[in-house]
Amino acid sequence: MSKKDFVSHLLTECDVMIRYASGEGKTVPSHIPNTIYQLQNKHDIDEYTLLLENELTALTKCHKELSLLVYPAKPLTLAIMDKESASVSWLRFLGPVKLVRHMSLLALFFLISIIALSISPEVNQKTINEGLFNSEGRVLLLNQLFLLCCAGLGATFACLYKSRNFIRSCNYDPKFDSTYWSMVIMGFMAGLMIAELIPTQDITQSPSSSIGDFHKPLAALLGGFSADVIYSVLNRLVEVLNQLMGSTDQKAKDKVKVTLTRADLAEQLQQQNKDIKDSILQSQKLNQQVFSALSTEFTSTVFNKSDFQPASQDINRPRTDGADVHNKKTKSEKEQPVLSE
Repeated sequence: MSKKDFVSHLLTECDVMIRYASGEGKTVPSHIPNTIYQLQNKHDIDEYTLLLENELTALTKCHKELSLLVYPAKPLTLAIMDKESASVSWLRFLGPVKLVRHMSLLALFFLISIIALSISPEVNQKTINEGLFNSEGRVLLLNQLFLLCCAGLGATFACLYKSRNFIRSCNYDPKFDSTYWSMVIMGFMAGLMIAELIPTQDITQSPSSSIGDFHKPLAALLGGFSADVIYSVLNRLVEVLNQLMGSTDQKAKDKVKVTLTRADLAEQLQQQNKDIKDSILQSQKLNQQVFSALSTEFTSTVFNKSDFQPASQDINRPRTDGADVHNKKTKSEKEQPVLSE
């Protein structure tokens, strides 16, 4: 997108949002219309004139404030609806946007087709309920077209109802148009499946049923209207069938899982027992080391005490021997005769 298209797009959306907010009775800040008006005049004079940086900043700021002001409406939706309102097409009474107009025309086509096909004598209560396998040729073709038109009418009704909420809130986004058309196609398939392929006749043939005479068109209409519900029901049926048909495989898988779980538990128990044995051995070794250390310390303590006691006796013994020698020496001196005499 070129710079000119970018600026033109922002100016157009700002202009539409100002008119929408004013029409809704919302208060628009005074600086926003002034800024947009000046930028529009400058852009109209010369479309190829580049805006200054401050002008682009002011434009984007105004666009942001206006987007918050008109919320939940979207600027793009307001611009599209404003552009469509300027068109002079005679189909505009069917809706403000192309999607709604096309869906309305398609719904009218299905409605007229249902009326036209019901005029044919080959489309009646008996032939419509015969089904795919009890009818043939032109009768089958007309009845199947009648059911498809019923399914299409239900699908277009659902799409118009859903799009109406977005149009009313002015937050319709054209990028989701393909989603609505896919809903119509899914409605065709769901309506035909629920009318012809799902055995609803057993339900409607009960005495309490009030729709037993003409159940297939109603089933096709409901199937087209609720394609999402039909998908959920079919998905649930597939899950149930998988559970029923795959019960043997599931049991085998469960058995394998149980076996693997038991093997894992046995391996874990074996590993735990091994760890416990290792811890016991380590504790025994530690106890032996502690006991040997205590024994060594106790033995050394006892030996130290025994060495200390004789040493103390030897210390005291010389003192006694010295005194005895001194006494003996004194006695001998007394007993010795004097040589001089």
